[in-house]
Amino acid sequence: MESEAELKEKIALSCRILAQHGLFKGSTGHVSTRAPGRNDAMLIRGRPDEDRGLLFAEPESVIPLDLNAKPLGKTPGVRPVGEVYIHTGMYKRFPHVNAVVHAHPPGVMLCTIAGVKIRPIYGAFDASGMRIALAGLPLYQRAITISTPELGDDLMDVMGDRDVCLMYGHGIAAGGRTVEEATHRALALETLARFNWYAAQRFDVPDIAAEDKAEWIRRDKASAERGGTERTDWLTYVGQLEAFAGQIDDTGMGFGLS
Repeated sequence: MESEAELKEKIALSCRILAQHGLFKGSTGHVSTRAPGRNDAMLIRGRPDEDRGLLFAEPESVIPLDLNAKPLGKTPGVRPVGEVYIHTGMYKRFPHVNAVVHAHPPGVMLCTIAGVKIRPIYGAFDASGMRIALAGLPLYQRAITISTPELGDDLMDVMGDRDVCLMYGHGIAAGGRTVEEATHRALALETLARFNWYAAQRFDVPDIAAEDKAEWIRRDKASAERGGTERTDWLTYVGQLEAFAGQIDDTGMGFGLS
């Protein structure tokens, strides 16, 4: 079992990775995980009094809360984020979820605003995002911050048994068994969303073939049984964070979304 210090470092790394890839802007967005050995508490990146933004997140800004969003002990200089109820709601509702990402990916946001459905239009280029789309992407229709437990419950009702929920004109809520998995799901979905956005501007693009969908579903089940590839993906993201100071666009298409 990872220690609290190790998990705080991992949350800070996830924040910096997601910011480097453009899913976080400034100080908006957050990552959490269950506290080690506890189902009634979590660690979450809070809001420091002097916040340089998520690209510079540090373990010291990660604080412990219970699942009613109350701080566990003193958290000097760091306060809970307003949308903590995305995290508490998911942990209360889904026992298998051990980590949560709430991000504002620009490709996803554009697709929800413009009514562009995020569909499985490619396969091997980045199969993770395609698999998420195959499972179905519920859409929370209200374009508001999730600032109360009741709104958190509403979001969870829409999310159902999915790993990711889209939030209209707002972003995503993504859950995973680990911080690594939740982080990768958010990044993979954004890659697919950007491709769908670009394609919708220029082409009438079909889904991949039905037989290929079935094959990817079969492979996804086999991968889950082996434990997936989350560690390899995570090491890639960490390596990019260490090697490059600026933002990274894994689609290779640039950041312009025109």
